[in-house]
Formats: sequence, C-alpha cells, structure tokens
Amino acid sequence: MISNIFSTYSAANLCNVHHTTVINWIKEGKLQAYVTPGGHRRIKKDDLLEFMRTYKLPIPMEALSGKKRLLIADDDDEFLEELQDALSAQGFDLDFARDGFEVGVSVYQKKPDLLLLDFKMPGLDGFRVCEILKRDKATADIPIIAITALTSAKDKARIKKSGVNEYISKPVDMDYLLKIIKKYLKVTNNHKVLAC
Repeated sequence: MISNIFSTYSAANLCNVHHTTVINWIKEGKLQAYVTPGGHRRIKKDDLLEFMRTYKLPIPMEALSGKKRLLIADDDDEFLEELQDALSAQGFDLDFARDGFEVGVSVYQKKPDLLLLDFKMPGLDGFRVCEILKRDKATADIPIIAITALTSAKDKARIKKSGVNEYISKPVDMDYLLKIIKKYLKVTNNHKVLAC
C-alpha cells in the first residue's frame, strides 16, 4: 500500500523483498527509519523512495503518483461498470477481480490500499478470501469493505466476524460508499483521492 509512512512489512511489499531484509537495511544504516514509542520501525515515504533510487530498485508508478489504489472484487459486470464510473471520477486507480483467486493474485501483485469485496463469487468466496488475507501479516491491514447481496441477519453476522471493516448491502448508495472509502483512506471530502 502507498502511504506517507511505511512499516517494515509495507516497505518490503513495495520493494518485493522479505521484511527482515528491510530490517537489515535499517540496521546497516542504508535505509533511514525511526522507532515508534511502541518499538516499531517506521520509514518515511521520501526516505524509502531515496533508498530505492540510490540502490536502483524499481519504483512502482503508484509510489510516485500518490494515487490510492482500490481492488474491486465482484462478478457482476453491470455493478462493476457502475463502480468504475463512480470511483474513477474521484481519482482512484482501480483494479478488478472476478473471483477469489484473482483477488489473491491482485492483492499480492498490485498492493491495493483498500479492497471492495463481494462475498458471493465463483472459486474462493469472500469468507475464504478474508481468512487468507487477515492471517498474513503482509495483507492483514488492508481495509476490506464487504459489498454483498447477502443480507440475512445470519449472513451479516458471519461477514462481520470474517474481519471486514465495513458491511454494505446491495443495491449500493454510491455517496455513502464513497464516504466510507474516504474514511478508511483518510481522505477529506473536498479533495480528489490523492495521498497527502
């Protein structure tokens, strides 16, 4: 995910290395970092980009543009078009997955800032996708907004237990969805969705 401050895990994802490699770079003085009061290492975006330039590591375009990347997982073409129209106009970079397997591939390749996840998809369903993402430290912090036609009290409770940050039932109020997305991406309502 692209932000202004990186954990060793998120820096490792951006550099395509294991997080212990990032820790070693910090210990060796190659990469500047600071330690939080809780004892966690954090790296400023400018320091990470400088390190990547110095050591000639490929820099993903989203790291330079600062645009927020959303992964939308749904197998309903009409709904995907509706989301694409509404969200691309807000300045998001959008990626799409039509089943749970594609979600997994896209999450690890594209590193989205937020996932909009349908729970009724072919292959891996949303429950299994959440289980996989939430148990991996590299992906556990990605906010997940469930957007689904599953509306029974039992389904709602199960979806909320799966680790999603928000639950929204279909049909979707796009203004409300945008408000929720901006909340999790820490974006103000009067700006296009670009990193600060």
